[in-house]
Amino acid sequence: MIRRCVLGALLLVVLAVPVSAQLFGVVYDPTNYANAVLRYKQLQQQLTQMVTTYQQIRTEYLLLKQQAEKLPFSLEVRYRSLGTPWLPLVAPSAYGTTTPWIDAANTGSFPDAAYARATQALASYAGALAGLSAAETARVETRYDRAQLADAAITNDLQALGRLRLHEGSVETTLRNLEADAYSDDPALHTQIAVLNKINATGVTAARMAKDTNYVLVSLLEQHVLEATERREAAVQGINAHVAFLTEARPLLARTTVDTTNALTTFRIP
Repeated sequence: MIRRCVLGALLLVVLAVPVSAQLFGVVYDPTNYANAVLRYKQLQQQLTQMVTTYQQIRTEYLLLKQQAEKLPFSLEVRYRSLGTPWLPLVAPSAYGTTTPWIDAANTGSFPDAAYARATQALASYAGALAGLSAAETARVETRYDRAQLADAAITNDLQALGRLRLHEGSVETTLRNLEADAYSDDPALHTQIAVLNKINATGVTAARMAKDTNYVLVSLLEQHVLEATERREAAVQGINAHVAFLTEARPLLARTTVDTTNALTTFRIP
């Protein structure tokens, strides 16, 4: 009986300890405490990262907001400049010989016929070259062909000039559209994509205008080469004439002079 009473008292004591801990205190668990501290540090790091991200986003937003703001004045009034369109070639043609030339210079059409109508045609030597020496024939042939080369270069330049004048209206319209879009107050024309599109269009237009400029420069270079060739040929003809005088005319003149001198010195009145 006593033994049963002791065991019952011990059991009551064991059961009473957890109950008292739940009712009057907290049981300390080192593992749970360490995990809680680690989780707290992680939350602190996440909070710091979130604050940094917020500051970055806010800075980017303020920058985009500033970039999206319009200038405090009208772009069109402040920056638009007047265009200078090309004027068509206008000239009187009393006998109609230069009318096709004027049309070709404005449109680029039929430059060969226009040039032939406004200039004197080259005559043909036909069989007349047969009576010349080989050297003289070579000089005449090169001079004749060089005149034809000059005709072709001038005709090509006339066509290029006419086409540039003919297409000038299209180029001017494109430039005016770009100018209007650049100075417009419509926000839709000033988004990032819209600005990039305008930049691309400007680049394409500039490339085409540069191509036309190079076309004109090449035409001018052709004329310069022909003029330089003519000057070179004139200089060569002068040099060749001097060489011929030194190598052929001087000995001939010396022989003629000697005979004349002998005739004069030996002449006697009968």
